[in-house]
Amino acid sequence: MAKKINIGSLIASKTKETFSNNQLISSESVKNNIQIIEELRLLIPPLGVEEFTQLENNIIKNGCRDALTVWETTTGVLNPDSEDPATPCYILVDGHNRYEICKKNGISFSVQLMSFASLQQVKEYMIDLQLGRRNLTPEQISYFRGLRFLNEKNEIGRYERQSHAVQNEPYDFAEKGDTAERLSKEFNVGRSTIKRDAAFAKGLNKLDTEFRNEILTGKKKVAKGVIQALANETSLTEPIVSLEQLESVATKTTVEQKTQPTSEFDTHYQLLLKIANDFYINKSKKHLTELQDIISKLEGFIS
Repeated sequence: MAKKINIGSLIASKTKETFSNNQLISSESVKNNIQIIEELRLLIPPLGVEEFTQLENNIIKNGCRDALTVWETTTGVLNPDSEDPATPCYILVDGHNRYEICKKNGISFSVQLMSFASLQQVKEYMIDLQLGRRNLTPEQISYFRGLRFLNEKNEIGRYERQSHAVQNEPYDFAEKGDTAERLSKEFNVGRSTIKRDAAFAKGLNKLDTEFRNEILTGKKKVAKGVIQALANETSLTEPIVSLEQLESVATKTTVEQKTQPTSEFDTHYQLLLKIANDFYINKSKKHLTELQDIISKLEGFIS
């Protein structure tokens, strides 16, 4: 059985290794050229009004004590078609709220540079970073677990967790098996919970940014099932912007899913499960004969 990963240790080791060859940067040329990529900013849990105000007051009073985390890369990594691929780029990874407050109030800050091979690797790191924090709402935890599942299922460009894990806490990145099952062990939840988290994340990503943030911060209460119903919705051309629109679309989608015709194979398969359970309980020749008959029918679907 795979050893459960310690996300806090993992992130600490990744940060320690990346920072080991870099000094804390205070160069104005770097700080003045920090860029914000929207799809990365959306991975930062939004602060409520009171939380943001408290953070702003603390920074105004005490200064920005924690360095902002910045991805040091080049234009060519972000855009392979760039005419000047060697141009340095500095992408904000962590500290978006602090950056906004410092720029607004003219407060000095420092940055710490990190290295990644791709934007996808940055996203993977940021998702792990958020999941390692303790102040997430249940909705945010579900959302980020769902994003982990969706990203890892694709297995595209992930940063090597194994090579960045602390000694004696390996993360076998090449581990075989079901993604949901592996993550269920990591987070100590059921496999079905991970799959529901994935549907929740897919559904949330079909919402307007502001509307999604209101749900993730608990400002607006929406049943998870309503959002999960959007996971496989393909007819939307624009993000959903209101609760009324969300409920309308989710209701329509749920009705359509319930009225989908059941395939003949699915009908036989469900019957097989029922007869197998009856046979397990009663161990009768009658149920064994029925099992053999339904298996013969299912064999007809195998090419």
